[in-house]
Amino acid sequence: MAVRGFLAGLLLITLYVGSLVAFPIERVEVEGLRHLKEEAVLKAVGLLPGSPWLWALPYRLEPLRKNPWVAEAHLERPRVGVVRLWVRERVPFLPLKDGDALAEDGTRLPGGAPWAPGPKVVGQGPLPAQALLQLARAFPKARRLRYTPVGFWVELPQATLFAPKAELLLEYAQTGMFRGQIYVYSWGVSVRP
Repeated sequence: MAVRGFLAGLLLITLYVGSLVAFPIERVEVEGLRHLKEEAVLKAVGLLPGSPWLWALPYRLEPLRKNPWVAEAHLERPRVGVVRLWVRERVPFLPLKDGDALAEDGTRLPGGAPWAPGPKVVGQGPLPAQALLQLARAFPKARRLRYTPVGFWVELPQATLFAPKAELLLEYAQTGMFRGQIYVYSWGVSVRP
């Protein structure tokens, strides 16, 4: 009985060592990168030419999926010796004062501000990401969004709007009347030219 266990163990070890040597990765293809560097992605997943092709399994993508820039990642082995990584990156939307950006899904993207087309965001206190994203979509011509514990400001080319709650500004966005300084409250609207 002990001999059989020893032989089974020896066979498993032989198969494992053979898999490391017999089928190395010859080429790694990375698709879908816009902001991330290919070298950093390959380092994160640990798949380089010469690595064992049989051990290029989806679990290798876990470190990559923890990167806030990565929305989705898949690994394919189209043929022996070739590994293909497909990555879908998050898109920067709102530039933040510290150089980061908010993605369209609200994820904070380190260093993403230069690629974010939305209005610049400045503020004090905890970042109300979802409220800011909603305001940016409701006011596509906004130049800047500000937030403080007191409320929200939307700076447009010909108007500045304020409300203590983002929901009030979202309701007012439907009116399309944007001139001067506009203060929106639950009990009414005050307009100054």
